[in-house]
Amino acid sequence: MTVTDISRKPDTPKVIRLGAYCRVSSNSADQLHSFAAQIRYYKDYERKNPQYKLVDVYADGCAKIGLNQVTPNRRRALI
Repeated sequence: MTVTDISRKPDTPKVIRLGAYCRVSSNSADQLHSFAAQIRYYKDYERKNPQYKLVDVYADGCAKIGLNQVTPNRRRALI
């Protein structure tokens, strides 16, 4: 008699696509540092969490807009 192992293969981990939206409100040096820190945070998060893949960073800078207004990069991040 021949026995064939038909056990289920282990699932490959599913990759979760991550899109980060970063924004600063002025062109001052501390805001530019904040912008770099926001981007670094998401890159570090991806590195520490292999189930995530950072697809893109959507960024707006120095825009005098309200939170309810939609910029092109904010729209890209939502789609």
